[in-house]
Amino acid sequence: MQKETEEYLSQRASEGLADATISNYRHRLKLLAAFLNRRGIERWQDVRSKDLDAYMDAIRKRYAFSTRDMLLWAVKVFFAWLAERGRILSDPSCHLELKESREDRPLMEPPLEEDDVADLIASMPRGRPLDLCRIAHIELLYSGGMRLSESLSLDVSDVDMARRVIHLRRGKGSKPRDIPMMKGLQAALKDYLVFRRKLLKGPDHGALLLNAWGHRVTKPSFDKFMKKLNAMRGLVRQHLHAHLFRHSIAVHLLRGGADIRYIQAFLGHESLDTTRTYLRLVPADIREAYLKAMPSIPVKTA
Repeated sequence: MQKETEEYLSQRASEGLADATISNYRHRLKLLAAFLNRRGIERWQDVRSKDLDAYMDAIRKRYAFSTRDMLLWAVKVFFAWLAERGRILSDPSCHLELKESREDRPLMEPPLEEDDVADLIASMPRGRPLDLCRIAHIELLYSGGMRLSESLSLDVSDVDMARRVIHLRRGKGSKPRDIPMMKGLQAALKDYLVFRRKLLKGPDHGALLLNAWGHRVTKPSFDKFMKKLNAMRGLVRQHLHAHLFRHSIAVHLLRGGADIRYIQAFLGHESLDTTRTYLRLVPADIREAYLKAMPSIPVKTA
């Protein structure tokens, strides 16, 4: 099982999938293999539909809806790959569906309001180069609509101040996209880049966002910064995390009348279905306007 799993992951890596995505797929398939091993199954060829039904029942009791969705997707894509290559006679996963009930359907997290974001950025200190870097990072997540992993991968050479564009060369699925700089992001990057070199402690390897030791900012260091920021805001304020800023800008753009297909491209969503979920968080009159303009796109209400 492990040999075929690694062969599958190797092919997906050769197609350009990011290392983090490959790591996630490996983890999900290990969970499946461990479950099947406990049932006495040691070859993918011996897996039957009833085994996968039992697996789905097990994860339904243990994991939240979004995690179950990802685990199911990993199973279906992998078995489809095995079937296409003749490794199995038939695909035992083709009948699987995520049984979403109204109770299971996740409620979307409310976005930050525009004033909340403005107040947060205005309240952040600006006395050190590290402070300016953190402000620029928040702007990348909010005004740039970036995923945390995308912001951490940026190099100085990706920032085109003259054209007011950020070249995101390795987005989700290794798909590049250009991100226009809104005024807040442009101002934050301009201020930070003037003092960025003061953070360097050795050779400049080109990373855009630097920590106090002069190295590229990592997810753990960003999470530590978020923890401090949330402690300062107090328990009564909405909990901040990287995706909340991206989530919020999507809603703010919709409220402002931006075309949903522009927002899809801006966020780097492969499917319009992903972007349309944000319509659940905008006023009813805006939803109605989008429905009239795009009647083929159904919208789930909150």
